[in-house]
Amino acid sequence: MIITRDITTYRTLQANLGSTSTTINQLYIKTSTGLEVDQASDNPSSVSTILNCRTDIVKGERYVENCKHAQDNLSTSEIYINSLEELMARAKEIAVAGANDSLSDSDKQTLADEVGQLRQELLDLANTQVAGKYLFAGYNDQTLPFSGSPVTYNGTSDHIMIEIDSGSTVAKNITGEELFMSPVNLFTTLEDLESALTTGSSADVSNMLTPLEEAAEQVRTRQSTLGNINARMEDMISMHENALLVMESTLSAHQDADLTCVLSEIAKMETALEATMQVTAQVSSLSLLDYL
Repeated sequence: MIITRDITTYRTLQANLGSTSTTINQLYIKTSTGLEVDQASDNPSSVSTILNCRTDIVKGERYVENCKHAQDNLSTSEIYINSLEELMARAKEIAVAGANDSLSDSDKQTLADEVGQLRQELLDLANTQVAGKYLFAGYNDQTLPFSGSPVTYNGTSDHIMIEIDSGSTVAKNITGEELFMSPVNLFTTLEDLESALTTGSSADVSNMLTPLEEAAEQVRTRQSTLGNINARMEDMISMHENALLVMESTLSAHQDADLTCVLSEIAKMETALEATMQVTAQVSSLSLLDYL
């Protein structure tokens, strides 16, 4: 009976050794991965929250990236639109100067020549290329958007949309049609100004002030639109980044291991394992002669 009892004790100790070793190995894994929940069986009640947080974090990071991408595109466009606004302001200054009755034909021709230079600069701005793509061509960003005489638009009129939130999109571009052609045709407006300075009267030049102002207002309206969208992107980025902090905190609370507690538990389990090994060694050293 004594032998049977000791064999049973030995087997129990062996089982405890195996269980304790397994537990310690699991604790070691937690220290290396930093995860309390590495698979569904670790904590089934937290699985749903963990999966939802991970999904929301991926979406949030994509939205932030999209917002920044839209900002980059629009900021690049804004640089060239600022130059365009300055160009139209200069054209209006020329018109004001050219409406002066005291100007000689030579003076008017000098102003007309400058307008001719502005027309070329306008065409260059309209055909701006950035990173191998035409900035104001819409979806046809590999096609020269403006060409011919009179100048025509070869791009598309639709915007390139990008998702910035669930069910919410924003245009990341401005088309050449809305900026240069509609409702005011900037090319035609400068051509008319050049013609008025070359062959028209001072009154003809003065009459160009209204269409020039309308053209400039068209450009300013697009500037304002870009500024509003950029401001919105700032707000969206801030909102998504704040939401990401909350989701990452929630994920950490349900998934990450408390390393201080894990290390403390390892120390306890190692002590228990050492004690069990000592007892097991003593029991296993007993033989039949010990009971005779």
